[in-house]
Amino acid sequence: MPSQKRRVALTLPPDVEAAVFDLADALGKPASKVVTELLQECIPQLQGLAQLTRQAKAGNRAGLKQTLQHMVGDAAAAMLTAQQGDFFPKKKARK
Repeated sequence: MPSQKRRVALTLPPDVEAAVFDLADALGKPASKVVTELLQECIPQLQGLAQLTRQAKAGNRAGLKQTLQHMVGDAAAAMLTAQQGDFFPKKKARK
């Protein structure tokens, strides 16, 4: 049975193609799977960019500012929590 998922035809610039196929080879995965996984990781950023673009086109400065603040805040929170171990070192056991 054919896939129910929509397909997108992509023409990759040579440098992007080389990087994708190099990563696919290193991971032992098909290039299409690597591209899909990379795009899945970017969903929040893609959604944010779509929202920003719509607000900019509509001239909604307040909405644009709010979305940018939200995106920057989320990015900062992600960076800080990724370093959580460094910010909250475990106490040494007493002897």
